[in-house]
Amino acid sequence: MPAITAAMFVVLTCYAIAAANLAAEPYTVCLRTQALVKSTTLVLADIAELSGEDEALVTKLARMPLGSVADVRLLRRSEVLSLIRSFFPGLENVSLTGAEFTRVSVATRTPEAAEIAAILKAHLAAVSSWREDEIEVRSIDNLKAMELPLGDIRMRVVSRGKPSDYRKMLVLVEAVLDGKPLRTFWVKADVRVHAQVAQVARPVPYGRALQADDLHQILCEIEDPRADYIRDCAEAIGMTAKRALAPGDLLNRSWLAEVRLVRNGEMVRLLAQNGSVSISVLARALQDGRLGDRIKVRNVDSDRALTAVVIGRGEVRLSH
Repeated sequence: MPAITAAMFVVLTCYAIAAANLAAEPYTVCLRTQALVKSTTLVLADIAELSGEDEALVTKLARMPLGSVADVRLLRRSEVLSLIRSFFPGLENVSLTGAEFTRVSVATRTPEAAEIAAILKAHLAAVSSWREDEIEVRSIDNLKAMELPLGDIRMRVVSRGKPSDYRKMLVLVEAVLDGKPLRTFWVKADVRVHAQVAQVARPVPYGRALQADDLHQILCEIEDPRADYIRDCAEAIGMTAKRALAPGDLLNRSWLAEVRLVRNGEMVRLLAQNGSVSISVLARALQDGRLGDRIKVRNVDSDRALTAVVIGRGEVRLSH
């Protein structure tokens, strides 16, 4: 019996020693001197080699977040230890070795030309009357100077105004990370715009209202970014020329004055035709109208509201 008791004591003592050794086994975190990371969000495994008996715990340690880095960041050993103790308050047997601090930098990339072209086209479409399919970005310079971190980086054009020259555009582009500006770059671009605009077809003297035969549509390159061209000829019909217009001129909106041939509330002559019979009655305009506009008028005799087309100064024709 004493022999059995002695044997059990020896076995229990061995287990106790093994358990004590296991509990004392440290988890080692060896910090690297430098770390190049692909993501702007850091975890402990990005900057250190980890080891320990409990693989599950080592995995949790490896995934411990260390915050973010936009460009370059220095992480000191004391800072890392403080973060470990805050995330794992019950873990005492952690040994930090290696470098006193780790210099963390983010791997970078150069944006593709197509990536910059897309935001330039979207910007021009927003500040002008041109559609994106009418805008061509022929070349982009200075891309090699644009180093962006790998990750979810969004870029946008900072300028909100129109450029002064399409062919020699100088644009400020901003890289944004998590909704915050990260860095800015100057980009040079050669842009061409080809669009349908109204062109003067025959001489139009100063002060005359434009007619349909005065204009035609033309597809051409738009060289002046600041010009506000009329896109649709119908939009200019009835407007008055504020200057003499020559054949071949691209019709600029600033050259025209809007003329209202009919004003709301005034008396107009309402023309109606039924076969070969034409009649004319008085009506009161219920809306302003330019040449060709459809407006509401009220027949003075019958007090009926009718729809009519403006055909001249103070004249409308019944619309069917």
